[in-house]
Amino acid sequence: MAKKSKKKLFEALDQFFGTDVYSKDGLNAQGIGDETYGKESFIYVDSKGKRSELESFLRVNDFQINPRYGKGGDYVEVAVSYFKGYHWNQ
Repeated sequence: MAKKSKKKLFEALDQFFGTDVYSKDGLNAQGIGDETYGKESFIYVDSKGKRSELESFLRVNDFQINPRYGKGGDYVEVAVSYFKGYHWNQ
């Protein structure tokens, strides 16, 4: 399965949370983090206490999530298509 773009992820987050903040603010939106390791890019999303619902929503919409990331925490790790994110040059 091909990874979706961060733009598509932000559109999906807007839909899930009933807002337009993620599409407007992108990586600068509150509760968003990012990391890029080589050619692997990830977005970290604060689920605001709805982790299992957000993970299910993203899975149904064909996003690649890591359910083992931060067990018991609110953040969801989502693999996205490559972009020059934090640590991209390391």
